[in-house]
Amino acid sequence: MSSKLSPKTIIIPLTKNSGSLRSGPAAYARAARRYNFESPVFIGSNGVVFKKHTPTTDAHKPGPVSEVPAQDVQNDLEYVVDVKIGTPGVTLKLDFDTGSSDLWVWSSELRGSVAGHTIYKPSASSTAKPVSGATWNISYGDGSSASGNVYTDTIHIGSLTIPNQGVELAEKLSSSFLQEDGSDGLLGLAWPDINTVQPKPVLTPVANAIKQNLAQGIFSVALDQGDGNGFYTFGGVDAAKAGVQESDIAFTPVDSSEGFWMFNSESATVNGKKISQSGNTAILDTGTTLALVSDETTNAIYAAIPGAKIDQQQGGWVYPTKAKVPTVAFAVGDKLFTVNQSDFGFGDAGNGMTFGGIQSRGNNPFDILGDVFLKSIYAVFDQTNTQIGVAQRTGNVAA
Repeated sequence: MSSKLSPKTIIIPLTKNSGSLRSGPAAYARAARRYNFESPVFIGSNGVVFKKHTPTTDAHKPGPVSEVPAQDVQNDLEYVVDVKIGTPGVTLKLDFDTGSSDLWVWSSELRGSVAGHTIYKPSASSTAKPVSGATWNISYGDGSSASGNVYTDTIHIGSLTIPNQGVELAEKLSSSFLQEDGSDGLLGLAWPDINTVQPKPVLTPVANAIKQNLAQGIFSVALDQGDGNGFYTFGGVDAAKAGVQESDIAFTPVDSSEGFWMFNSESATVNGKKISQSGNTAILDTGTTLALVSDETTNAIYAAIPGAKIDQQQGGWVYPTKAKVPTVAFAVGDKLFTVNQSDFGFGDAGNGMTFGGIQSRGNNPFDILGDVFLKSIYAVFDQTNTQIGVAQRTGNVAA
């Protein structure tokens, strides 16, 4: 496909989530719950996160565990995007998530307090229509974290208007969602196959725009590198705005069979030393803050930092704040892309230590490359041609 800016390309700025608390343990616990994996310290199971009393990599002998409170799992969402829903419409701040396929929102049908959130009220929209008999359940391992009924309505993403879009209204939210600030819902950008609406799934906004011939089946993201210029595009790409050349965007095939933007990632490097991982796969996930990779890769990364260790209290790898961090790159298809060294350290771990932005994926079968990696690249998601394109953003790679 051509990577040139289309006349129909819609550019939407990202907004920093004012409710975000940059906590490494919270970000890691949230990912464990989202994907139901076991790491050296955390265990995600059925929508709940447990913390081992003693770190271990033996899944058959986990030892004593304690549940992690919901308030210690949430509030790590860094970015939100303004989306208007309905006619005349209300503007909500939504989490754009390439790891899920539901568009769900805080609504007037929610049972409980909605303080601090903008809500969607279908009775206030002249274009809202209920979908008879349709219900939804979305969670990251849990079958009841958020659920409700479904309407169709017109949504506006920047200047892109999509009529008859399925909108999932929250009637019930678990405590983990109720304690999360800064977002009024979620807009899924994964493949429609994993949409949770029953008895018949609804199309994602991207798939709906393709079906209605409103935009090309392409969107892209360049996360904020501390300059306030993060953005999404829909219907095309804008390489120049991302600070890259169109010719630098390297495309690789995607396996969409599990609903994710999954690709081959069979190597990594640490200070130029190659780690080969035949058959390894990864996904790009804007809904996960950290980069989560195999133990082999993680161990090699932190072996390169004197004083690095797995910290039981923090729940993951920490290292001395003043230490020099290694240059780390992960493969997307056949090409390696370097992680910004300025994003390597995720947050303060106390006692002169920093929580690493790259952590173990535990027993999850694929790598999860979240915001820590995505800040280093310009990513193009091409649903029409089942591929992703990636270009290295060089403005913030070196420390």
